[in-house]
Amino acid sequence: MMNVCGRNEKAANKFEDNFPYPACWQDNMRMEFLLSAFRERTVNPESFDAKLQFWTHQIQDYCEYKGDANFNKEELKIRFTRNGRVPACLDTVLSNMLQLKIICASEDYKLNINSNWTEWALHNFVKGPFLWVYRLLKFWLNANEMIADAHRTEYVHMDVLTKFCMQVYELLQKSPFKGTVQPYEVFIEEVLRVMTISESCIKMCAQKLHYEHKISLSYKLGDSENRIQLIKVPVENEPVTGINENDIVIHKMKAVRMNLMEQLRDIEVKIEEINLNIHQYLKENKRQMAKLLLQKKHLLENSHKKQSSALLNIETLLLNIEEAKQNDIILDAYKSGSKALQNIFDTLNLNNDLVRDIVADVNETIETHKEIGDILADTNPNVSNSYDDNNLERELAEITGENVETETKIDNTIAYQKSMLTDEQLMNMLEELEVEQKSIGETERSQSLKS
Repeated sequence: MMNVCGRNEKAANKFEDNFPYPACWQDNMRMEFLLSAFRERTVNPESFDAKLQFWTHQIQDYCEYKGDANFNKEELKIRFTRNGRVPACLDTVLSNMLQLKIICASEDYKLNINSNWTEWALHNFVKGPFLWVYRLLKFWLNANEMIADAHRTEYVHMDVLTKFCMQVYELLQKSPFKGTVQPYEVFIEEVLRVMTISESCIKMCAQKLHYEHKISLSYKLGDSENRIQLIKVPVENEPVTGINENDIVIHKMKAVRMNLMEQLRDIEVKIEEINLNIHQYLKENKRQMAKLLLQKKHLLENSHKKQSSALLNIETLLLNIEEAKQNDIILDAYKSGSKALQNIFDTLNLNNDLVRDIVADVNETIETHKEIGDILADTNPNVSNSYDDNNLERELAEITGENVETETKIDNTIAYQKSMLTDEQLMNMLEELEVEQKSIGETERSQSLKS
């Protein structure tokens, strides 16, 4: 963490070399105009607005470059002095930025973030007017001191702070912060690792995110001010509930776990060193020294065993806590699902008796439909004759590759002959079929009768 802070300070010290001044900074005539005091706007409105916009952008760029949303007039005068020429237009610029709420006084910002409604009312209706009268009297008595106070007045650039807050919040949506409670020191170190930003600005970002109910903070009463102790980032779609006693207990257990793991690593390193020393003493024939080290090794091994057992117990508790959280989530899901299903039943008026009646009606309707189909099937007895045997034989012949043409001619001849026979011819044919069963005499008599 010290290396990160040192890197940030080094970057701030190289402001004159690295700050991206605009191209017109090398133009003496242009900068002579921009560094001078403002004239009345009615003289040249376009020039007035262009100059005002230039300095507004420069102040924002400077705050973003140095990684801090806080600044004061004296600081701006030092940073933007060019060839010994101090900018004489900053009062008008700062007044305009205050009016547009681009910046605000640091005291007012802290009051809005940290106070409740009672403190806000006290400040605006009692303390505010009193301070205004006090400053007016102070100006009459000592104008120079009043001007010095104005130069030291701290301002907060709201746009820069909002930009830094977005970057910090994006970092908090990643591991190890999302859905966990982390020490504020871990949060500071991670932000400084990836961003060039001051620690005071990080604290302002954390307080602003807490004020917007995006994260939760817990404070520890320090010597002079409340210091942030823990930071909690909820998971996605989870409301911010604040850091409760369970969160603090879990945090302490995790801290103890980390401490035990470090102690175990130290003990393992010491045991390894003792093993090496024992072998060395044995080589040098110093058995008494080796025995002493061996006893120390046994003590360390016993301590390692005890702390390992304690670490296992803490790990078990933490796993049980996580499992209990998951069980609670599952139970809530069951409750929500059951309630939603019951609401659907109530809305559709579904119950056991109604379902049984509907199913019985459906079965009865199906049986009726089946009976009607059977009756309709029995009303056409010649349906089975609609499939001619000859046609079926021809289809089979086509499938097997037989001579379909010859069979078709024979079938056509038989069909033609059947269509040409009369009833009398059929009777004669039947009688002739009986000839084979009679004698020759009977046949002759039959023929004489016919003639």
